[in-house]
Amino acid sequence: VEDGFRAYFKDRNIAVDLQIHDIGRDLDKIPAIIEEIRKDPPDLVYTWGTGVTSRVVGKYNDFDPATNITELPVVFVMVSAPWKTGIAAPQGQSRPNVTGAAHIAPLAAQIQAIRAYRPMTRLGVVYNVEEANSQANVSDLKALGAEMGFEVLEAPLGQNGKANPEDIAPAVEMLAQEGANILYIGPDNFIGTYRDELTEAGFANGLAAFSATELEVRDGQAMLGLVSRYDLVGRLAASKAEDILVNGISPSDIPVETLDRFSYLIRLSSARRLSLYPPLLLLDYAEIIQ
Repeated sequence: VEDGFRAYFKDRNIAVDLQIHDIGRDLDKIPAIIEEIRKDPPDLVYTWGTGVTSRVVGKYNDFDPATNITELPVVFVMVSAPWKTGIAAPQGQSRPNVTGAAHIAPLAAQIQAIRAYRPMTRLGVVYNVEEANSQANVSDLKALGAEMGFEVLEAPLGQNGKANPEDIAPAVEMLAQEGANILYIGPDNFIGTYRDELTEAGFANGLAAFSATELEVRDGQAMLGLVSRYDLVGRLAASKAEDILVNGISPSDIPVETLDRFSYLIRLSSARRLSLYPPLLLLDYAEIIQ
């Protein structure tokens, strides 16, 4: 994502000075960073991820100018459900200083992608309850299941404290016993970090994994995914920064968007381990990863 963001400006010969604030996965560091930003205000603030962005800008209908950035333009990236989490205003409305780029394909398209590979009536989801984007994603999957004829089997982690990677394998085993047809990896930072634990547990229980994000297929062992290429997501966010900084457009006039095209990825090594080879028709347009 960051390579794409930086390359966008380089390709257009736009000089930028990036001041990096690394929270080291600790959201409690954000108030001090906001104070630091206000001492020497930049032209624009760029945020990465749902947790960081939510802390920086608040919600469209619940923010505090004392603790959230409201006086500077903000462009976010890698927020999977900006409307559901309240970071983006509802359709037809906008926020005066906030816009950004989402990265998740429409859920209905994801389900169609799974069913293009194999039949699916029970979708198994292991997720971290502490992540608002994961909760929103599961809620939307349940609603979609009623429309498209599938059941969501949940295995929430972190209900009694912080999510523990040691709980992933038992959760996958439980989903297999309940009759899940496939594991679903949504926009969940915890599961993304421990993706190998999830997919290995899937192999042990005869379950393939579908991913809504690129990393789990390209750099992990998820068998398939319908994803946004991360470098293109970064470029999309950069184009919005350019509109604000170079073209003088207000963030309120720049829509929050996702890409309009997605990549269908298949990891052949995972398909071999499960003896679940892709239908020949998919090979016409899927990207095969060995």
